[in-house]
Amino acid sequence: MTTVLAVSVVVLALALLGAAYVAHPAPAAFGSAVNPPSAWLKDAPPEFVIGTFNIHGGRGLDGIRDLQRCAVELRNADIAALQEVHADTWFGRPCQADSIAASLNIGWLFAPTRRRWFRDYRGNALLTRFPVTEWQSEPLVDISGHSFRILTVARLQVGGRELWVLFTHLHPRLATAQQLRTVISRFRNYNPAVLIGDLNTTRGDQQLRALLAEDGVTDALGSALGDKDRADRIDWIITRGLEINGGGWIAAGASDHPYYWVQAGIRMTSQPGGADDFE
Repeated sequence: MTTVLAVSVVVLALALLGAAYVAHPAPAAFGSAVNPPSAWLKDAPPEFVIGTFNIHGGRGLDGIRDLQRCAVELRNADIAALQEVHADTWFGRPCQADSIAASLNIGWLFAPTRRRWFRDYRGNALLTRFPVTEWQSEPLVDISGHSFRILTVARLQVGGRELWVLFTHLHPRLATAQQLRTVISRFRNYNPAVLIGDLNTTRGDQQLRALLAEDGVTDALGSALGDKDRADRIDWIITRGLEINGGGWIAAGASDHPYYWVQAGIRMTSQPGGADDFE
């Protein structure tokens, strides 16, 4: 009996360890603040820089993990969405978003997509120099059962005006169209607003083409890059109610994705609005 009990205990322990190791989706979350810099940018600038960067966990094309290289590329950003961010909460290491934000003295929000060992494991992040009054994350459909995606919406105060920032990272193959349909549906609820992230689809996507044909909606990167834009680009900055006055990109190196950015300003004619269910 003692041997049987010991074996049972070992089997149970191994099962629990296995369950803890397997990644699980992070639950829906919401909040009213983010980790602040030493001071928020509260005055209304005429223009500000919006960026998107899939940092690949900080691992560059040379295989070296160096978050400082990512921070250097992001140094012009006032608002930026990051994808493939590692939580790195073991052994006292900070979240990668925390490390990058500390280098830039910028506010940050980590939105976990999955958990492992009962801790946040990886996800997306928002960097911002403007105050955030509230935010919320919702899971997106996942038919794979192991690759978890979310959409996060944050309300920023840019001077005396509201700007809604939606950021995400969609699956490259499974349920991409369904996830994109949800994201576009949410984006239509906000003005002025910006949708940022690795959407894992190109400008030939029918859903994106329909969205970009709507009044007031702009492919900000396409507008800024012009004939330098790439047909296979899957990183996006899509705006409503913003003027785009330039932009650029830094080729992949610090990550396996380029860093993209645009220079934007809020149109004075934009009619403010937010979803009724953002409460």
